[in-house]
Amino acid sequence: MQYPTLDELPDILTIHEVADFMRISPAVAYDMARRYRATKGRDGLPVFMAGARMMRVSKIELRKFVAGELGRGDQAAS
Repeated sequence: MQYPTLDELPDILTIHEVADFMRISPAVAYDMARRYRATKGRDGLPVFMAGARMMRVSKIELRKFVAGELGRGDQAAS
């Protein structure tokens, strides 16, 4: 099975698309997104709200997250 690269993903992703890309369950991805919102961006999956209930992830922010540059609390790269 061939997996898409980060460059092949759309610019704005759903939580399910991020979960598929990261090979984690959607439940884990939603938990990470909720943690990001609860910690005001210090920890978790970087999301923004698209409406009242729809969380989305920017590919730019996902790239930083995967590289360890944000959303990892005290473990973030400096």
